[in-house]
Formats: sequence, structure tokens, C-alpha cells
Amino acid sequence: MRTTNGGRRDGLQSSEYVYRSLKEQIVSGSLAPDTRLIELAIAAEFGVSRTPVREALKRLAAENLVLADPARGMVVHAPDAREIDDVFVLREALDALAARLAAHRITPSELGRLKVIVDSMAESIEAGRREQVVVANMRFHDVIYAAAGNGMLERLARELREFVRRFTTLPFASPHRVSHVLDEHRAIVAALEAHDPEAAELASRAHLSAAREYIVRMQLQEYAEKALG
Repeated sequence: MRTTNGGRRDGLQSSEYVYRSLKEQIVSGSLAPDTRLIELAIAAEFGVSRTPVREALKRLAAENLVLADPARGMVVHAPDAREIDDVFVLREALDALAARLAAHRITPSELGRLKVIVDSMAESIEAGRREQVVVANMRFHDVIYAAAGNGMLERLARELREFVRRFTTLPFASPHRVSHVLDEHRAIVAALEAHDPEAAELASRAHLSAAREYIVRMQLQEYAEKALG
């Protein structure tokens, strides 16, 4: 879909369209860490001039999703294990607060949605549909944040959740870990259904802590393998 007079047929300006598209590719993992981002190639891909590409990359750099490498130019930011751990510590605190608030405010309809999502996740695990498992996991947390009813909390968490999205496929590559994720989700739902804020907070913290430990361990293992290779 090429641009016409600086815009796109979907109504977005060129720079906004390029920004959103690149961001989605980065957070979904389609653009892997350390991938070079060449302005001319991106402009050709989207059918735009280099100016909107440059504007989009500037916005992505401000969000720490891309960075300027002295040797290679703009590249997709590859967070190290410490940075990943730092983000998960913050995410754990925000998710725990969201779960605590949701325990007070969650509606029967929202509880029903969570149960459907958990059941769908279990079916997808059984069928080996990894992509559907990842989607179910994201929807699960989206419902909890919506149930928390705090717009400021959700806005603060959004950037961290997008950062974490880049690594959400890692746990679902391990049958052992994914079974624990399902159990952890069920524990959170049980606490929310009981309207027990303390239990909901503890269950959420346990879930994020386990995710953090697993992902950081996998990242350290990957770096070690690269160093030895």
C-alpha cells in the first residue's frame, strides 16, 4: 500500500504508518534484536520517502526499541539480561497492583472472560498451537488490567508490557514452563473469583517472578552459547 500525498489509504500519515508497522514487528519478534534498519530499504518496502522513515526511527529510538550503532547504523535494540530483569521487576509490581485492584472490582462478565481465555489456552497447549497460546496469554493480562479500572496504571504498564512482549514466546517453547504458566493463571483467577486482594497480588507476583527467572535464564544461556560459538 503506497502513499499518496504524504498519507496512506488507511488514513494514517506515512511516518505514523511506518512507525506502527516497525514497532509491531519489533515487539512481536518479527524483527529480531540486532537487526540492521536501513532507511533506504525500509522506504522502498513501504513505498515512502526516507523522511517519514527517519521520523519513525527517531520515535522508536526514543522508546529504546532501536539504537544507533557506530559501526552498523540503526539496529533493533538487543536488551541484555540485566535490562530484562529490571523491566520484569517493575512489571511484577504493576501486575500485582492491577491484580489487587481487580480483586475488588472485577465483574462476573470479566471473570467469565478470564475463564474462557484460560480454557482456550489449555486447549491450544494440548493442540500445540503456540501462537494461540501467546495471544491467550496477552488477552489474559489485558482483562485483568481492564478490571483493575485504573487508567493511569494501565498507561504506565503499557510500555513495559510491550517490552515484555518481545520475550513472551520464550516460555511457550518449553512444555514444562507453559504448563506452569497455565497453573499460575488459574491461581490468579481463583483469587480474583474469591475477591481476595492479598491472594490475587501474591499469585500475580509468583507468576511474574517465575516468568522473570525463566526468561533471564534463557537469555543468559543464549549469550553464553554465542560466546562459546
